[in-house]
Amino acid sequence: MNKLALSLVAATILLSANSLAQSEGETLDEIVVTAAPLGRTADDLTQPTMVLDKEALLLKAAASIGETLSTELGVSSTYFGPVAGRPVIRGQAGPRISVLQAGVGTLDVADLSPDHAVPVEPLFADRIEIIRGPATLLYGSAAAGGVVNVIDNRIPEVIGEKPLTGAVELRADSVSDERALAGRLDGGSGFIAWHLDAFDRESSDIDIPDFATADPAQRPEEEQRGTVLNSAGASQGFAGGFSLIGERGFIGISLSDYENDYGLPGPEEEGEEEEEGPLIAPGPFIELQQTRVDMRGEYEFGGVIEKGRFRFGHNNYEHSEIEPNGEVATLFENDAWEGRVELVHAPIGNWRGAVGLQLNDRDFSAVGEEAFVPPTETTTFGLFLLEELQLASGRIEFGARLESLQHTPDGALPDYDDTALSLAAGANWDIAEDYDLGVNLSRSERHPDSAELYSNGAHLATGLFEVGLFAQGATQVEKEVATNIDVSVHHHSDTLSWRISVFYNDIADYTFRSETQIIEDGLPLTPYAQQGAEFYGYEAELEVPLGGDYAAWNIRLFTDYVRGKASSGDLPRIPPARFGAQLTYADSRWSGSLETIYHAEQDDISTFQTDSFTMLNVGAALKLGDDGPLTWDLFVKGSNLLDEDARRSTSFRAAFVPLPGASLHAGVRASFN
Repeated sequence: MNKLALSLVAATILLSANSLAQSEGETLDEIVVTAAPLGRTADDLTQPTMVLDKEALLLKAAASIGETLSTELGVSSTYFGPVAGRPVIRGQAGPRISVLQAGVGTLDVADLSPDHAVPVEPLFADRIEIIRGPATLLYGSAAAGGVVNVIDNRIPEVIGEKPLTGAVELRADSVSDERALAGRLDGGSGFIAWHLDAFDRESSDIDIPDFATADPAQRPEEEQRGTVLNSAGASQGFAGGFSLIGERGFIGISLSDYENDYGLPGPEEEGEEEEEGPLIAPGPFIELQQTRVDMRGEYEFGGVIEKGRFRFGHNNYEHSEIEPNGEVATLFENDAWEGRVELVHAPIGNWRGAVGLQLNDRDFSAVGEEAFVPPTETTTFGLFLLEELQLASGRIEFGARLESLQHTPDGALPDYDDTALSLAAGANWDIAEDYDLGVNLSRSERHPDSAELYSNGAHLATGLFEVGLFAQGATQVEKEVATNIDVSVHHHSDTLSWRISVFYNDIADYTFRSETQIIEDGLPLTPYAQQGAEFYGYEAELEVPLGGDYAAWNIRLFTDYVRGKASSGDLPRIPPARFGAQLTYADSRWSGSLETIYHAEQDDISTFQTDSFTMLNVGAALKLGDDGPLTWDLFVKGSNLLDEDARRSTSFRAAFVPLPGASLHAGVRASFN
């Protein structure tokens, strides 16, 4: 579809809707953030926090959690094609960002490599919470850069008002011929509530406006314009759960199964040998499967201990990385569990607080030609304390976490066994009428992950030869020590609302892959190094409600920026500055948005530098039958309507895998209640 046709379609959507949809960075301050033990709303937390609800996610949900959140303030995506993408928060990614499923880690191996998909289906998210900045007090070393918590109803916490509700959703996308079907049922009576869901998603190779390979000198003669070869995928899954619910709490369990088969787009690396035998795929691909059991409970004691809650998850995870001829090159397995207990004590004067315990055990193995990390067992024990003091004009918070972690690899490599201490203090003040000030200070220690310690081999997915710190012969490895300050000011009134956050993060012994000119097995050698590093930047947005008797128009301007530097120079894969504008509309039936986001060029990084591009997006949704037993949500969105050749600087495949071209995405959701 050419640009003119897409522009006409966009205009038609705008005129027919007389509108345009949910705010891109919409936060729901009235919703309690479950990632915070003391039950605060997003607006009450000292750390910048966003909450996206199911209606906002109607137009945002993508095939990966990274792409679903990639336009939120301070958030980007690692983008290894449309299926594999983890969130990047304020320039931090991989093992520094904790992705949770209802408060428990996803228990996968996506933190080890950007080509590993996160086994979470965004279509079933009731809401998603994003905490920007260090959250090590709550979730340990894996949350040194932030937290993404995906909330679903697989373990119900309350009995619904009606004995049976449900929804069926169908989606289609023009840019990849995607077809997705999802359904859910929720029911209950008496003291039992239950949930069922299932989905199926298929997509073909994505369309792009130009060649996939950015540099003509690196472009194979046979490469065709207009498509990213081997970017197709197919996923499916189901889940069921039930809870016993009483006046003082609940206890529940769920079982889920997730499968995802997807291609790994990008060039053949020099270290790869030509495939033998008949080809069954245009390139290497992954077959991923996870079976998971979760338990969750909460009880109100009503005494000195006001409330207690626990969460537990256990999985059986494996994925095979398969060559185009069908041979299994590498088999990854991850048998892991995580348990968490939180106790909230009754108020003592103006003090209120919680103490928590978190346990993790992970038995990881990789066998095959890309087994660049040896089998490793990792155990973690964390103990944390949070206290808050309520004042007349605000609130002060204090917290501490003690975390012991041990990596035990197979072979002759040394164990890692150390204890980290993290401390934080924050405050929220009403400094004037309609003005709030938030300040958050933290000193957090982060343990290295197994890849940073033990990698030693060709990692074909990243196109690098990676060597960990212990594999280089180091006898001692230091913990990262980060000193972070975050200051935010929020003004809110009936005629104008704005918020700005600035942050600075100074990290001693920051661990990252250092770039070299040395070639090992046909790949660039990137040994892990520890250096001093700093990250600083801002996030800002301004909203002007335009009002109306029967509907609400709104104008929103927003921008974010992060700079990352190590002692030796620029760090790799940092997102560029972004500037955006959005017009939204909502009434009792229609909602929609028209937005443009400018991504500046990124030349302050040590990896592939990206050109600037502008994304023009439009979306509209129509709700029908909300007074009857069946409600219909019809939605359509257009993405990248200018058909830009856009590449994420945060991606390991930025030079070879651009973002999708111009696309139309449409769907319908039927709900009964």
